[in-house]
Amino acid sequence: MKKTVPEHLNVPWKSWDAIVVYILPWIILPILVILIAAGLAPYFHEFRLFIDGIKANSIGANFVNVLIDAVGELGVVYLYLKKYHVGWKEVGWRKFSIVRAIGLLGLMFIVFSIGVYALTTLVTYLLPAFNANQAQTNDFTAQTIVHPSLTLLALVIIPPIIEETVFRGFIFPALSKRFGLIFGSVATSLLFGFAHLQANVSIYTFVLSLALCFMYVRLRSIIPGIGLHMLNNYLAYISIGMK
Repeated sequence: MKKTVPEHLNVPWKSWDAIVVYILPWIILPILVILIAAGLAPYFHEFRLFIDGIKANSIGANFVNVLIDAVGELGVVYLYLKKYHVGWKEVGWRKFSIVRAIGLLGLMFIVFSIGVYALTTLVTYLLPAFNANQAQTNDFTAQTIVHPSLTLLALVIIPPIIEETVFRGFIFPALSKRFGLIFGSVATSLLFGFAHLQANVSIYTFVLSLALCFMYVRLRSIIPGIGLHMLNNYLAYISIGMK
């Protein structure tokens, strides 16, 4: 049963399409890239270098992986937009009120901070073994000082653009249209948290996603959310670099 949602969330694609857009580029594509590269490595020097770089956690190989994933994720969204004969405006690339956005950005940053603290406290109480202070790690953790430009692109610039387009722009409206705004925002945020594959970071990103969903509902554009997302990632980037 379809639910009543704001006009800009009444997208033509279905909830099943949203699940495909999550599974295909986020889970299947990275595995497929590694399998194809490993299969071609014995025959092509470039693929052998790529696989060796991934094994050695090379900044270059990891950055290529980020670019491949980004192109794949946007590519899948683009194919769906073509299928339904709509443009990027339908996934939230719209004009917005700068005045409203500035006010909402400040409010959401405060709400986000309080929400993270409250949820982390609750989970720590319910699960004493949960480590809320576990250091955030990723393929670029050790590279922030050595290769600041590439890590800035890979951690701060590219992910917010891709993730806001996919999660808030594509997945959130489809689930909300089918099941309602509350379910849509919570389900989208659970998927977003799970995609980060680290317990304490998943809690952090779950709350961030709720704030970003709310911003998209209010502002009709994912662009301010991209800004907040970049700010969040930049703070994490600085934190990682200082350790």
